Amino acid sequence: MNESHEKISSAANTTEKIQSLVGEALDSLQSGFNGRVVNGFGVYADSSSRYNDLNTALVAIKAAMEIMRETDWPTEAEFGAVDA
Repeated sequence: MNESHEKISSAANTTEKIQSLVGEALDSLQSGFNGRVVNGFGVYADSSSRYNDLNTALVAIKAAMEIMRETDWPTEAEFGAVDA
């Protein structure tokens, strides 16, 4: 396997990790803010749970962003070298 293949393979694995973290964030937000979360006064019925849902999403997003920032992403030239 050449260097371009290895870099693309590594980036594909990283992409899966990021997608998983984004899924965690979305699940937390969707489950935490879906349905009836506001009481009759227009206030969150359980604000501490909503805070925890936001925090869970934030932690996952920050982790995904850090991985993304640290990744040596393939260039178009490297993709092209594999296609050739």
